[in-house]
Formats: sequence, C-alpha cells, structure tokens
Amino acid sequence: MAASSAASTGRRPARSKGSAGSPNTASRPDAMHAGSFAHPVLVADIGGTNCRLSLVEAAGAKHVPLARIPTGNHPTPEAAFDSVLSTLSERPRSAVLAVAGPLDGRSAQLTNANWHFDGPRIAGALGFEQGLLVNDFEALAASLAVLEAGDVQTLVAGKPEPDGLRLVLGPGTGFGAAALISRGGRGVLVPTEAGHIGVGPEDPTEEKLWPLLAASLPRITVESLLSGDGLVRLHRAVAAETGMLEAKVSAADVTTLALDGDPAALKAVISFWRLLARVAGDLALAFKATGGVYIAGGIVPRLLPLADHGGIRTVFAGKPPMEDLAARFALHVITTNDATERGLAAIAAAPARFGLDDPARLWFA
Repeated sequence: MAASSAASTGRRPARSKGSAGSPNTASRPDAMHAGSFAHPVLVADIGGTNCRLSLVEAAGAKHVPLARIPTGNHPTPEAAFDSVLSTLSERPRSAVLAVAGPLDGRSAQLTNANWHFDGPRIAGALGFEQGLLVNDFEALAASLAVLEAGDVQTLVAGKPEPDGLRLVLGPGTGFGAAALISRGGRGVLVPTEAGHIGVGPEDPTEEKLWPLLAASLPRITVESLLSGDGLVRLHRAVAAETGMLEAKVSAADVTTLALDGDPAALKAVISFWRLLARVAGDLALAFKATGGVYIAGGIVPRLLPLADHGGIRTVFAGKPPMEDLAARFALHVITTNDATERGLAAIAAAPARFGLDDPARLWFA
C-alpha cells in the first residue's frame, strides 16, 4: 500500500536526516517539558504479521493512515519505515512505536517475527528528534482513556467503577494483556506477558481436547490456544476428537466455516469463546479489574455473531469462591479497528498522562 496522499498534501518540504532542522532533543528538553512529543509524530502498530504506519500532525489531532506493510517484506524496521517516510513531503519529528513483544528500556524484539528495535538507532537512521517504544498492549490500554461508547460492544454489563483498574487483553497473531490504572488525572500502564501463562482443561469438552492439543505442543499456554494459530489448533483437535474430516485451513477459514454452520468449525469457535471468557475472568481476578475488561484484536470482532452471551457471562463470572467480586466485572469487545493508533496518539500528546515521561524509556537522536 502506498503512502496516503491525504497524509502528504500541503506539507512543508522534508527535513533531511540529521540536518540542522532535526536537532538532538537532548539539548532541547523543552519539547518533552511542554508535555508532548514534537509533532508530526509517526505512530506504528507493529505485529508479528503486519506493521501499520500513521501520522499524527498535532497533539490531539486524529491519526492519518499511511501504509500497511507485511513485516516479512523488509529486513529491519528502519528499512520498512523509510520505504514510506521517503515518499512524504515532510518527515515526522518523533515516533511512538507499539511493538508486539517484550521491551527492555529503549529496545524491543518482536515475539513472532525477526525485527529488533533499538530506539536511538532508529532515531539516528530516520532523523527523529525523539521517540518511545511501547508494548502493543500498552498502547491498547492507553486507548481505553480515549475510546468512546460506540467503539465497544458489551458482553457482560457488570458493575464497573469509574476509577477502577481497566484491563485489555486479546488474541491476534499472539495473545497480549495490559492494564490501565488511573488516579487523579494520571495513569500507569502495566504491560504483561499473560499469553505465556499455562492453561489446563476445566470442563468435559476441554478434557477430551487437551490430549490432542498437547500432542503437538511442548506446553499449552493461553497464546497457543487464544490466537490465530490457536483457533486452527482447536479446529484440528475438534475434528480429530469427533472423527470429522479436517481440511487444511487458516484462522480466517475457520471463522468463515463457522459462520456458514460447519460443525467442526462451529465447535472450535464455541471452545475458543469459552476459553477466552474463562481466561478473561481469571485475569480480571488477578488484576481486580473493577473498571472493566476489554477484548481487543482482529479475531474476536469477526466472531461476535457466534457469541453466546449467556454462556460467556456464566464462564466469565463463574469463579468460586469469588463469585460476588467476579459479578462486578464488565466485559467488552473493542470493535473499532484503530484503537492502537488512538492510544499511541494519546501517548504522543501527553506521555505523562500514562506515566511514560520516563527518561529510562525515552530516546533521542
């Protein structure tokens, strides 16, 4: 996908990399002390399969999509970004990048792809004055502060507290989770590696499937089942357990087949929903998510027509001996497809709002 013309119309001429027009912000602390990254800001949602680039012209402005790039098309993130930024009439001054993988200060590694991120190196290569790496679910957690009622669909109403901890989680190429804790107008984002928690069977149907799942996995984790590959694994296990012929299919194929009423695919999706509700309820207890639990990612919105709201509510809140607490938790699905970008734009506008004005994480050219 080429750079959007809407993103490049009417801009000032581009500053060259490393030019006098892009001074080292370490000698210009006013940019961050003003409470915002220097705009325009490149924001990127970088997953194991695709990288989505957008531009935010000014603090509070809506992000403008630039391109969607398969991560396998370029050897490094710098090469991928430059393939798009080189087409713009004005290069961004800063970058806030959401990476689907664990962070270590100013560096990160994609969990399901071979891209490594070094913030200062990226700034030097692309002429950014400043930047920040965040976990992709940190960005989604930040989006909870700016999403509107029409951006979510409620599965379980619960009794949420306005200032309660909010938790976002969800399946995609992998499985992620992060929390947003808000106090007095400031927030703290808490990333996790919850996708790598082990998970076992809890009902008779799962007890039949687990040996079939375990045969092809060194360890059954949340991510190994609640992800695109996980939906395929569940479909394969259901087909094997019921004696149905299992075609070689993708997660998208399983979804389409289930919507068309295919028995094996439908049973796989039902198992997926029940497991997702169970894990969401368990993590809600772990974090005491009295502000609500939000499911994100590209898989679940497509499965909403097959959601058994009553069954989901029962599994999500069925947490003896903590049923009274679990009954207070709300469960929603984020249905807008740009929540990550909106979270990144909110971070770029006011990093201190999310506790991200951290010198140990910020980087400069």
